[in-house]
Amino acid sequence: MSKKNKESVNPVAPAEAASVPDAGTKIKVKKPDSPEKSAARRNFMKTSAAAGIGACALGTPLCAAVQMILSPVFAEKVSGKFYPLTTVDALTEHPVKFSISDQKKDAWATLPDQKIGSLFLRKSGDKITALHALCPHAGCMIQTGIRTNPQTKEQEEMFYCPCHAAHFDLDGKRLDGVSPRDMDSLEVNVENNHVLVKFENFTFGTAAK
Repeated sequence: MSKKNKESVNPVAPAEAASVPDAGTKIKVKKPDSPEKSAARRNFMKTSAAAGIGACALGTPLCAAVQMILSPVFAEKVSGKFYPLTTVDALTEHPVKFSISDQKKDAWATLPDQKIGSLFLRKSGDKITALHALCPHAGCMIQTGIRTNPQTKEQEEMFYCPCHAAHFDLDGKRLDGVSPRDMDSLEVNVENNHVLVKFENFTFGTAAK
């Protein structure tokens, strides 16, 4: 048989021949979905689409509400204002803690009677001292109590920070610990026997206010 005749015997190209399965190869044929399964799939797709449309419709007010509640960045800072707190006669040499409340405004609402901070008031002779209640180190809430003075080793009333064991005397002077400065003093005015304090917030972790 000539070369030409040999080529004409096998008209199938090599690539085509490779695609023909052997007799022993099992061919898997995908069965069509049952009517019940097809209906379930359609219902799932409809439910998902409805949920997506609802989320889009509610997304704007929902995000606004979350931002209003959780993001103090958008709230108006209230500081540098005098607040009447008590009378001169009500104060003693023992520090008394007062909370400062004011309204806060953001892009959506005005919130009345919101706590914006706290401070200690104390009277020594004719002098009234107001001290911010947050530690200058990291902003922990300062407390008062009978503690061991780290300098004199005697028990006495003082200010202290429970977070990092810093101690301050009743005038707010730093006695030890990691605080970079004394307690932050606040401006006090007395009008008709009423004590008014100018409340402000200060930077933490620095030697200067």
